[in-house]
Formats: sequence, structure tokens, C-alpha cells
Amino acid sequence: MAKRKKTNYEVYFEKQMKDPEFKRLYGEEEAKFSVSQKIKHLREKLGMTQQQLAKLTHTSQAAIARIESADYEGHSLSKLYEISEALGAKLVIDFIPARNIKKSA
Repeated sequence: MAKRKKTNYEVYFEKQMKDPEFKRLYGEEEAKFSVSQKIKHLREKLGMTQQQLAKLTHTSQAAIARIESADYEGHSLSKLYEISEALGAKLVIDFIPARNIKKSA
């Protein structure tokens, strides 16, 4: 089976990911997006509104909307824990070694 040709975007993205600063910033944005989407997805799966989640976490609906935004940078562990409890979920934070870390000799 022939290998699919990479799109211009894929080639560009691979090139950008070789830049350590770009890679770091991309990782930060990816993490923020992941957290916000997981909260939103679980809340919606439970049939809960932002207002209901806000009431359970002693905050405002606007605060929940901000937390669910991929642009939000103010996540605190205590608030994430409170949200996870309100959603009946367990908050898990993990550090996963980067694939390209060279082992010490």
C-alpha cells in the first residue's frame, strides 16, 4: 500500500515542532484545550448546565464559561479538584516523559 503524501500543513507543522519554543508553547495550548474540553464534555454528558456546575462549585456561570474556554490560563488545582468532585470524577495529574528525552549515560 502506498504511503499517503503529507499535506502542506503537515509538513509545515513538523518543521515548526522542531523549534523548541514553538513546541513548548504548542504543548501549553494543547494542555489548556484538553482540560477545558474534558470539563465541558463531562458536564454536558451529565446533562448539567454551566449554571448548575457553578452552583455546585460556589462560583458563577461566567467563571465556568471561562474555565471551559481553551484560552483560559487560570486553572488552579483546588478549583479543578472542586469541579471534578462536582462532576463525580477523579482528578488525575500525571507527568509523562517526553519521547525525545535522551537517557543519561
